[in-house]
Parts: sequence; C-alpha cells; structure tokens
Amino acid sequence: MNWFARIERSIADFVERSFARTFPSDLEPAQIARKLVAVMEAQTRSSVDGGNRAPSAYEARVSELDYERLGEHRDYLERQWADLLEDCAARVGIVFSDGPARVRMIARADLPAGTVDVRVEPEPTVDEAIGAEPSHRYFLHMVQGAPAYGIFALEESTVIGRSEAADIFLLDPGISRVHARIDIRDGEATIVDCESTNGTYINDVRVDRHVLNDGDEIVVGSTRMRVEIRD
Repeated sequence: MNWFARIERSIADFVERSFARTFPSDLEPAQIARKLVAVMEAQTRSSVDGGNRAPSAYEARVSELDYERLGEHRDYLERQWADLLEDCAARVGIVFSDGPARVRMIARADLPAGTVDVRVEPEPTVDEAIGAEPSHRYFLHMVQGAPAYGIFALEESTVIGRSEAADIFLLDPGISRVHARIDIRDGEATIVDCESTNGTYINDVRVDRHVLNDGDEIVVGSTRMRVEIRD
C-alpha cells in the first residue's frame, strides 16, 4: 500500500471512529481533519538522517460562527485531530520535529463560515523559549472601560469585539461581537471596522479604515483606548 493510500485509510478510520455523531456546523470536523493531514504532508521534509520530518504544531483557523458551534467540543476535537496526525505519520514513516503532534482550533473574524485555514504554528523565538515576553511595538491602553488600566499588546492581526473568541475581549454592550480588526503590515498598524453596528471612531471621527498613529484614541461603544507606539 503506497503512502497516499495509507493516509487515506487512516483518515477514513479516524472519521468512522471519531465522528459517528453529527456535529452542529456546516464545517465538518472531518473536513478540518483532511486539511490538517494535507498541510502536514506539504510541510514534510527529508532530514539529514534520511528520514521524513514534519512540524509538530498546527492551527486550525475557522470562522467565528463555526467556532461558536464547535467550541463546546474543542478539547475533544483537538485531541482527535492530533491523534489522526500521529496515526498518519506512523503509517508512512514521518517523525514530528518537536514532540507529539498538537492542534489548536482558533476563531478568525476574517474567515467566512464553512471554511478552514490550517497553518503550521511558528516555532517559539529564543526569548519565548526562555520565558521572556515577546517583543511588541504597538499597544492599546485602556482610557475608559473595562478592564480599567488594561494594556493590550497588538499582534500581526488583532480582533476587538464582544465575542470571547476576540483577541481583545471587551464587556461593552455597545460593541459588536466582531467589532474591529487591527492589522500590522510593514511596520504600519491599520484599524478596520468590521461592519459594526455602532461604528469605530478615531479621535472622535468615525472611520472605516485608518492608519494608527501614536496617541490616537480608539472609541468602540463606550470604550476608549489610546495607541502607544514604542521604538
């Protein structure tokens, strides 16, 4: 039996064993399983010892809607997906580069329902490996709202909203579940309103998209946050 046939058999066995019941989502866990295996295959490389090595950690990125529907099963699904990767790897002689296979399901506001984006998790930096805080340049300081005096470090893409899956989760009834997103590209941070009900304001002016500058104040609902840029 060739490599691909063995992997297909592994996926079929996994689906039959793990998903006998129907999950309440247009995005089926088996669809995510197949995408995970495909990414593992694509990322497999020959090592100096003649073996095949694949990354150990993966992110299964799904829409807010699919995450809400599958969220209660998250721990179970992540374990089953990781077991599938281990099974497929064992059948075709793949070794994982950093311990057992690991899968995280995360919600993304920029993904439409029914789609999945699987990516390899980036390996930790030296600072992260020794427990130091990763370096950030853009921060939001809470001026008005909860948590009082909160400080949020901005990642490459940061979602602000009332959904618990948001990167910056705010308990403010005037904020949409997915209210706004801040993207950092080429050293520049841009805030984008995600068609929120009450709008996104920069320095009290409503915007759809705005390049952030040091000292800008972002207002969403009754929450006000100030931008700090550190060199």
